[in-house]
Amino acid sequence: MSPLPHRRLLALPFLLLLAACSQSTVPSTDTAADTATGLNTGDELLSAQATAAAMTLTVGQTVQINVLVGGKAPTAGQLVWTTSNAGVATVTQSGLVTARAAGSATVRAALATTPSAFIDFPLMVQGAATTPTPTPTPSGDFAARVLALTNAARAQGQTCGTTAFPAVGALTYNAQLEQAAQGHAADMAAKSYFSHTSQDGRDFSQRITATGYKWYTIGENIAAGQTTPETVVAGWLRSEGHCRNIMNASFKELGVGYAANASSSYRTYWVQDFGAR
Repeated sequence: MSPLPHRRLLALPFLLLLAACSQSTVPSTDTAADTATGLNTGDELLSAQATAAAMTLTVGQTVQINVLVGGKAPTAGQLVWTTSNAGVATVTQSGLVTARAAGSATVRAALATTPSAFIDFPLMVQGAATTPTPTPTPSGDFAARVLALTNAARAQGQTCGTTAFPAVGALTYNAQLEQAAQGHAADMAAKSYFSHTSQDGRDFSQRITATGYKWYTIGENIAAGQTTPETVVAGWLRSEGHCRNIMNASFKELGVGYAANASSSYRTYWVQDFGAR
């Protein structure tokens, strides 16, 4: 039979001829490779710039644009590079473009001695793609099942002793709480004892704090001898104190520990560590 759970609440104090091509530093599927050509008069250059389709970049991407003057690489200072919107894209005087923010901009390469001789490169910058944060899950099948059964009980509402508790929101898995719970379950199994206090003298608040979990309220349920998640959760729900922990609306997260040792007193040990930050 498991003892009543310890629960604790603490408020923390700190709760010419121009020819150009673009070369991307990322895979070609992400950037259009455009070519524009022009002659040495302003009118012809203006018509040439319309043939250059807009390059599509993503934020943080860089593209080197190479422009030839008279069929040769330009000498230092021969070209002046400008951008129409430095907030969207910047360009160095060597033609290296960096996408800074979503939007559109035009990068221009002009002859230093004849500013009317230029070629434009329209750019479209898209926001950086985001990778969805994976939802953390308990490390073991038993832990996942205990979490699911606990949330099913919370969703239905429960009577703990003589007190009826309404349905409350689901708990989410937390790796730090699982670390504390699993550590205590394994310690009890290895040393064949059953208590909320570790044999080194630590209580559950100290074990949870040691994981780095910044809590303002925590609770713990322990049990021993049950062989399945179903029997251990049912047992906790029949015990008023343990049931109150399960139905506590202040708790938002849960970590579950399970350990077995055939030579220990109870053979199986279960821990629920509840918390909120």
